[in-house]
Amino acid sequence: MLRKVIAISLAGILTVLLGSCGTAKDGGTTKEESKEATVTIMWQEEVSEQFWDLPLKQFKEKYPNVEVNFESNAKAYDVIRNLLNIQEAPDIFYSWISDVDYYGFAEEDLLYSVDDILAENNAEETKSLADTIFAAGLELGELDGKHYFLPTSKLLAGNFYSGSFFTEKGWTIPQTWSEFKTLSAAIKADGQAVPMIYSGVYPFMLADAFLIPMIQNLDPGTLEAINNNESGAWKQPAAVEALTRLQEMRDQGYIDKNSLSMDHIQSQIEFIGYNAAFVPSGSWLEGEMEDQWPEDFDLQPMYAPGEEADVTSTTAVVECMVLPKQENDDNLEYVKELVKLFYSEENAKYVAEQTGFLLALEEEDKEVLNLLPASARTMWEMADDQVTIITPSYKVKYKEVLEELNNCINALIQEEINAEQFSERMDQAAREIGNEE
Repeated sequence: MLRKVIAISLAGILTVLLGSCGTAKDGGTTKEESKEATVTIMWQEEVSEQFWDLPLKQFKEKYPNVEVNFESNAKAYDVIRNLLNIQEAPDIFYSWISDVDYYGFAEEDLLYSVDDILAENNAEETKSLADTIFAAGLELGELDGKHYFLPTSKLLAGNFYSGSFFTEKGWTIPQTWSEFKTLSAAIKADGQAVPMIYSGVYPFMLADAFLIPMIQNLDPGTLEAINNNESGAWKQPAAVEALTRLQEMRDQGYIDKNSLSMDHIQSQIEFIGYNAAFVPSGSWLEGEMEDQWPEDFDLQPMYAPGEEADVTSTTAVVECMVLPKQENDDNLEYVKELVKLFYSEENAKYVAEQTGFLLALEEEDKEVLNLLPASARTMWEMADDQVTIITPSYKVKYKEVLEELNNCINALIQEEINAEQFSERMDQAAREIGNEE
């Protein structure tokens, strides 16, 4: 999830006092709590704090003698390593997965496996939490047969266009690579807009929405090899073909080279001004730019062009929380209860109403989808059995590979390298990590 997502009212440290003593009713049964406890949560500031509003309220009602300290911390990603080292980490932690080495923490045995929690029934007692939570997010946190991450929100990458602009120009949405090339030529010939603009500051957005899905569409096995950081993965024919297509777009003038200096907001403003036909982003785009849209813009999503009509893929953009290990396990029962309440159907509706985002559940009912911005709702309605949702584990497990991918995308667009050199550099980055392991 990008860091500018939604205005959040919480800041600093929010301490939720949940009473000091007494009884609680659990399913109609009076339950006497044996002792007081304090549960701590550290959450990245300005990212989805509202996801916890309802669970904390419900937890207070059920456990009135337990205190929950909720800290909204702007430097959460920066302080967690030291807190783990001195055994003062919170019971529940969340920051941007791209900025924190969750896999390293798990390998160092600093995190609890969440498998025991996943075996529990959900808040509604209808199925296990394993079957309730977004499967692609759980898959992201799998290491040596155990799960360590709990996804918080679920978003999809995609390419966006103005429905009214396309109607005005008489352009048809492409479904295949061949159709995309034909359309791009027509857009360039028209002269008003460049076919695509992207953020050179965050080139992984182009990878998520366009490049990586093309590799998946050409050969799922190649992307699996990339996710596993296999030597030679980036030199396989599907990867080379996708990189060659990106080079072709550059050579034909289909990508605005001004993109190289732009962050995501700048590229999106150019897109909103009809200076680009497509911009790669995600299901957060409409809410992120909510005050900028022309009244008749008609924002619409498109997944990457496939090899055949109606069959394609897209990248799941997933953020996750983890459970740092503590000196003792006394709080785990309360953490388990908080997790259950977090993934409740009631909270899913609350989150959609308050933030315009989807809680990371495997399934949502239509009522929840209808609470999303129109373009986000359309993205999920389009994500049927013909659209493969990719879990990009290479991004979080092998951060050096992601860094080199970002560098290579910009180097390619800047004409410093070609597709073959792109492939060579990515393979070299993967082999260097393999040698370290």
